[in-house]
Amino acid sequence: MSSQSPSSQPVPPFNGVLNEQCQLLLSGIAALLLLESAAAITLVWAYWFTPLAHQPLLIWLGVIAVIQVARLLVLPYCRRRLDAQETMPFCRRMLSGLALSTPLLLGLAGYLFNPLETLFSPQMLGAQLVCACLGLGLSVMALAAYSSHFPTVFLYLVMLLGPAVTRLAETQQHHPFSLVVLMSLLGLFFLVAARRINRTGHQAMMLQASNRSLIDYLNRARSDAEALNEKLAQEIYERKEARQRLQETNERLESMVQERTQALGETNTALAATSERLELALEASNIGLWDWMLDTGRNYHTNFDRLLGYDSAYFKNFFGDLETLVHPDDLTRIRRAMVSHFKGEDSRYHAVYRLRHADGSWRWIEDEGRVVSRSRDGRATRMIGTRRDITDDRQSQEQQRLAATVFENAPEGIFILDQAFRFLAVNARFEQITGYSESLVIGRRILEDEQTHANRDVYLGITSALKENGFWEGEISERRRNGEMFPEWLQMSAVRDEQKRVIRYVGMMSDLTARKETEQQLQFLSNYDRLTGLANRTQFREHLHKSLTLARLNREKVALLMIDLDRFKPINESLGHEIGDRLLKAAAERIAQHAGGEESLARVGGDEFTLLLENHGGEGSISQQCQKLINAMKKPFLIDGHELLLGASIGISLFPDTAKEAQSMINQSDMAVYQAKRSGGNNFQFYRSNMRVASVEQLALETSLRKAIFKNEFVVYYQPKMELASNRITSVEALVRWQHPTMGLLPPADFIPLAEETGLISAIGELVLERSCRQAHKWHKQGLGNICVSVNLSAHQFRKGNVAEIVDRVLSTTELPPHLLELELTESLIMEDMEQNIELLQQLRTRGIELALDDFGTGYSSLSYLKRFPVDTLKIDRSFIMDLDKSPDDAAITRAIIDMAHSLKMNVIAEGVETEDHLSILRDMHCDSIQGYLISRPVPENELLELLHTQAYRQQLKVDN
Repeated sequence: MSSQSPSSQPVPPFNGVLNEQCQLLLSGIAALLLLESAAAITLVWAYWFTPLAHQPLLIWLGVIAVIQVARLLVLPYCRRRLDAQETMPFCRRMLSGLALSTPLLLGLAGYLFNPLETLFSPQMLGAQLVCACLGLGLSVMALAAYSSHFPTVFLYLVMLLGPAVTRLAETQQHHPFSLVVLMSLLGLFFLVAARRINRTGHQAMMLQASNRSLIDYLNRARSDAEALNEKLAQEIYERKEARQRLQETNERLESMVQERTQALGETNTALAATSERLELALEASNIGLWDWMLDTGRNYHTNFDRLLGYDSAYFKNFFGDLETLVHPDDLTRIRRAMVSHFKGEDSRYHAVYRLRHADGSWRWIEDEGRVVSRSRDGRATRMIGTRRDITDDRQSQEQQRLAATVFENAPEGIFILDQAFRFLAVNARFEQITGYSESLVIGRRILEDEQTHANRDVYLGITSALKENGFWEGEISERRRNGEMFPEWLQMSAVRDEQKRVIRYVGMMSDLTARKETEQQLQFLSNYDRLTGLANRTQFREHLHKSLTLARLNREKVALLMIDLDRFKPINESLGHEIGDRLLKAAAERIAQHAGGEESLARVGGDEFTLLLENHGGEGSISQQCQKLINAMKKPFLIDGHELLLGASIGISLFPDTAKEAQSMINQSDMAVYQAKRSGGNNFQFYRSNMRVASVEQLALETSLRKAIFKNEFVVYYQPKMELASNRITSVEALVRWQHPTMGLLPPADFIPLAEETGLISAIGELVLERSCRQAHKWHKQGLGNICVSVNLSAHQFRKGNVAEIVDRVLSTTELPPHLLELELTESLIMEDMEQNIELLQQLRTRGIELALDDFGTGYSSLSYLKRFPVDTLKIDRSFIMDLDKSPDDAAITRAIIDMAHSLKMNVIAEGVETEDHLSILRDMHCDSIQGYLISRPVPENELLELLHTQAYRQQLKVDN
């Protein structure tokens, strides 16, 4: 620690002033070196044009140049000495000498270049004035550069100005006094100026040196303080460490004393009771010790009370006690093992048997022992051994055997791999699935088999996932040993030890061949008629949509033939459904035979068939085809000895002549079939526009329909939808009704087709949309919950192209939040101009409006298009729900639709739910919502309001309870 008092002030050292003087001298020399060189060159140039000889000028300039070069070489040496703080007085003397090495030579120029006879002559006056100016200028610069050292500046001025003054003195030999006065004044001026500058500079240097000394002092003080703090911290740390070591030493001493005391106590205890210590050791090891004196029957037992629940005193006779406690099936085995050891056949006695525990249970016991003493005649007299409860070990072995049994008999293929993905074991099911026996795969890596090269990238991904996540599962396509490909579901998991290191990989594989076949069968049942093998309604609509799409692209024509069998219903009712089914199958085969194949033929109802004719040759060609079908159906059918006669009525719709979309073609062909049947059957009819508007009643209905819009005769009914998760009404579907002044309340089926045909559907749809949104906003404001209202959109509204503008205007007018509005549309509507309609639906969805696909399953239900539709909800058509509890096919299709919708992140609503059985089945299928008469029929606003109030009241009661 420093002994310097904090209050003591540092005294600036003498070397500090010397250093400042030397620094100033060094910088002055560097500055004047350039000025003196420039002055010498200027002076030679001035006298070069005078009568003075050039040779002296050049000699003088050469001497000046040599001296300046020498000074330039010496300056770096002086700077190094100065930076090294070496012998400051010597450095100052050396620098003073360098400063005074040139002024005398420069001063001699004023004397030598100005002979007495040329002074103030016109030829020399200009050069002499330059010489005088340069002398005075260098004098002033010397005052500034060398004023830090008065002797140097004094001598510099004397040497620089002395020769010139001497030459001037020679011109004033007759008047020396005036010259002396003049020179004295000039010298006094320079002397006073030099002294004043020297004193000022000296004070500045003293102050600067003092500041530097103070800074050095402060730095040293700070360093000393930091060192002192570090030393104090080190001392504190050492004291704490010493205290800690002392405490640890005390604790160790105390521990050692305690341990020594305990050891002495244990030693004394061991010396006093060695047997007790042995008994404790045996007890700790869960082993019982027995000592049997065969000659006296006396025996000694330890730890048996814990092993078997008996007191050691219970065993009075070793073998006799065994006979009473050992399982009867194991007693012979014990006796045989003991006799074999007594006779010397076995070196040790070993037996595993069951012994009855004190609680009545049987425990597995393992005995180990040997004879330690024999009599003179070789008879065993003493035997010592141990007894151990191995019940847990036996159970573990049983578990292992059970696991091995499960491994070998599992319905899935199981295999075990090591860390390098080499096979360690496979079960029998693995061999059955792959065809590879255990001997062919053990020790081989998965990727070593040539059969796996096709799936190499897949297996590399699996191994990477296992290393990263420890688990992988998925479906892959694998090849059996015979080369057959099969689908496989594979699950693999990493097995880790206690240190979380992977030690094994366990895989389970399932052959998905049967499942795929079942799925294909389900797919077949969902698209084809089970009775006839023809396409069903779903497949027919899909085929129709595809045909119309291609026809639009290729500008081709399509004809839809709706074939209805005549006289089938009486036959079916009189002879029974079995004969009716066989008749239908035979009729389907005959139609297919004369229709050119089954590709374009479908069964869409009980006795209704459809036939698509693509790129047909016109009405004449179609007429020939229809007549051929009618003639074929006139031939009798022989079913179980019955000769049955059928007929066929055919209705034809043409694209694009009479219909532009699928549903219109279906409707038109239905009307044409109806007309054919009204004409007596066994004929065909092309759809004509007059079929719809042929009667005066229809014309009157159309007129009334146009007036109804202006008379506000349309009313909106609402059918609730119940969410199965909460059992609450969360949305309603708006359904329009016509309150006709004379015909009463008309359902949509009576006027919607006419409204679509006349173009009034857009106005009706806009009216229903606005009224429904206004009502939903009212429910929302009344606190009845966020009831979403669903409104159906027609194809006519889409064709006008202003659906988005109408929806925006209605939402703005009614102030209904967009998420409380759901628009329902059909697949055929979207498919009419798919790209444009999908873009429109995207616009609606970005506004927050929900979109639902209505009547799903009856239209063009293709996943390739469905995944592109921006819809939130699928509505399963009521045709699948009506026989849900009776038809396995309908149930399978419904489940498939629900699973598919959930996989596409869509909600599902089932329409037409009318019974509790329907509800129960749909709950099991995890359907989201239901709609149907089970919940409520379509009701007017006031009745729905009562339902919502009742629901809100029940909800409030639940909250209060």
